[in-house]
Amino acid sequence: MKNKTADLIEPLIALAAICLLSLTIFAIIKPFLAATLWAGILVLSTWKPYLKLVALYKGRRALAALTMMAVFGGFFLVPVIFAASEFASVVSVWGMQVKDSFTHGWPKLPEWLTSIPLAGANIEQFWLKLGDRDSETLQTIRSYIAPASQILLMLVTEIGSGMMLLAMSLFIAFFIYLDGEDLLAWIHGFMARIAGERSIELLAVSLSSTKGVVYGFMGTAMAQAVLAWFAYLIAGVPNATTLGFASFILALLPGGPVLLGLPAAAWLYHQGDVGWSIFMVLWMLLVVSSADNVIKPLLIGKGSRLPFILILFGVLGGALAFGMLGVFIGPVLLTVFYELARSWIFPSNSLPSTDSTNSDEVSN
Repeated sequence: MKNKTADLIEPLIALAAICLLSLTIFAIIKPFLAATLWAGILVLSTWKPYLKLVALYKGRRALAALTMMAVFGGFFLVPVIFAASEFASVVSVWGMQVKDSFTHGWPKLPEWLTSIPLAGANIEQFWLKLGDRDSETLQTIRSYIAPASQILLMLVTEIGSGMMLLAMSLFIAFFIYLDGEDLLAWIHGFMARIAGERSIELLAVSLSSTKGVVYGFMGTAMAQAVLAWFAYLIAGVPNATTLGFASFILALLPGGPVLLGLPAAAWLYHQGDVGWSIFMVLWMLLVVSSADNVIKPLLIGKGSRLPFILILFGVLGGALAFGMLGVFIGPVLLTVFYELARSWIFPSNSLPSTDSTNSDEVSN
């Protein structure tokens, strides 16, 4: 009886020790989890170009990895820097304009703002009370200052942390490039322990799904952002670069860039540029939106068919879980999970075993 009790207790103690070790390790790597996931996605999606660079540089893997880092830095960081610089300059100009408008007394609101149906009259009345230093109005404003300041601080902090995570992910990707084959061997062994004979097939599903999201979603988002930026630039909309970068983020959702394009068209209309306003509406609806239906299938091919609701969950849930990088990580992880579940439930219809390209790529 004692031997049976000992045989039961010892495995439980070993399991508890493994769980405790796993939780400790998770606590250690948690601050770097988002950056590591994004680094892995980048490396997985660009492994073939990296190998071509290695061959071009005659086996100098570090130099090839540095070249990839430079390309990623130009792709991700340069647009952000330009957008931030443009936004800062515009804010400075706006500050000077606001200061000048108050030099000759309390200014009047623009006619287009006060002529808004239903809300325009209330906005003008509130503005006039504010100019008369109405105590109730001032108290209302004070009640909103603290929450607005907290939201602004949180937004700035989130953007800053997102940029740091992006830079960290490029740093981590450098080392993943150098040790990619060893890491793949570990993944092969781990999947073989879990899935057995189907490990190669499931890895092929993961690979094709990840590439499908990165090439399809990111490529389409970039194309839509460039198209939207071009329209903002030639139409004379302020902050064209900033709006283009925002279009890249919103393009992860179907119809997202239109959310910025239509208000820009309304601004052009109020400026008196009716022709450019019509152009903006038609360009956003016919060109930018249709790019999602044309470019994405070409880039994804037979890749992911992730439902819209899961895309929405991936973007929003990823942002809540991982911050700014989660906007990209969330859809990738959900797509991989969705495709793995689909291949497990419907193996005869969706296993990629007939796709020799994916199988060979995983096995190599």
